[in-house]
Amino acid sequence: MDKEKVIEAFKLTWAEYPSPVMLLSRKHDILALNKAGEQYGMPTGVKCHSLGDSASHAKYCKAATALNSGKAVRNVCYIEERGIVYDGFWLPVGEDYLIHFGNDITEYAKEEMFTKSGS
Repeated sequence: MDKEKVIEAFKLTWAEYPSPVMLLSRKHDILALNKAGEQYGMPTGVKCHSLGDSASHAKYCKAATALNSGKAVRNVCYIEERGIVYDGFWLPVGEDYLIHFGNDITEYAKEEMFTKSGS
């Protein structure tokens, strides 16, 4: 797939999504962001795992699972460091790209979700 065409399609599709959305390379480089991601101040050209806490990424990231399986992956988890319930998605785009986004669903979460992971 032509990288520029993938980026163009990403921007057309995800521009107005209300939460940050990233287009990632297979090597986890941030290639493009939607408007919310740009407004949030997220950079392009860096590894996605360089944003935020690396322990959190190691614990919750499902990018490799999505890329290796070729199927979308969802992970709903309580991120203790941020005090939120996060509904994350990793969507493979062909073999070389991945769309990643998530939503803070804390206000909709059931109380039992506010426990430590693995407890």
